[in-house]
Amino acid sequence: MGSTVRTEPPGTGWYTAALVLLICSASGFVVLWATLWVPVLLTGGQGSLFQYPVVFLLAVGPWLGGWAALVMAARSRKEGGGRRSEAVSAASAITLVLGPVLLWFGPVVV
Repeated sequence: MGSTVRTEPPGTGWYTAALVLLICSASGFVVLWATLWVPVLLTGGQGSLFQYPVVFLLAVGPWLGGWAALVMAARSRKEGGGRRSEAVSAASAITLVLGPVLLWFGPVVV
């Protein structure tokens, strides 16, 4: 009698965890960006800029989540995760660079 349990490919658990962390991290940066810069865009003033310290303290969470996603995606790739893990690694690296930069400089309007 054969077993009907399907085994997962190697690295699938690490990949799934990295993907979830990446999504949460990117969503966190989007929410923080909107909290800081949407009032500035709507009013044309700089009334919400007093939120800078709070937003940057809260941004530590998504930033650390991005680092964790990068490490987990690298671990998944090492265990044979393939192209999906490489895509998550690249997206995590982009999130780690662009998240703080976009929070600091906000919308660039010329």
